[in-house]
Amino acid sequence: MSAITGIGNPWAPNPGQLNRMTVNMINDKDTDGDKALNAKELDIHEDVFTKIDINKDGKADREELNIYYPKSKVDMPTVQLIETKDADGDKTLNAEELNISKDTFAKIDANGDDKADRDELNAAHPLNELYNVLAYQSNNIKNPVHTIDTTV
Repeated sequence: MSAITGIGNPWAPNPGQLNRMTVNMINDKDTDGDKALNAKELDIHEDVFTKIDINKDGKADREELNIYYPKSKVDMPTVQLIETKDADGDKTLNAEELNISKDTFAKIDANGDDKADRDELNAAHPLNELYNVLAYQSNNIKNPVHTIDTTV
């Protein structure tokens, strides 16, 4: 139902809405006129930008920004969580830093090293499953999916 024109939600707006939001953002922030945004124009950390810049050309175009949008609902809070709770400065979190039990932490710590990095924390986020579905639909930046099959 979210693919019907004008209907969407904050986690996964319909493709038309998302594209309009992205085009407006590029128009507002593109200071060098290249119709793409760099980390400085987006005013984000370089490590966040690396997740957006799929083709690693130093610019985030409309397609890359559209693909990253649903993931940003997971990734950006994770980056903030790490910045806030990382007491030892290793850019990972342990059970103590997260203030959770070791049993709960074990579900997050996929590789068992007693540290949850950004990817492990993102994977444990409840919205990650939605992101994986949307990413699968647009799994190739060179051949993005322009149609969505909908069952009503």
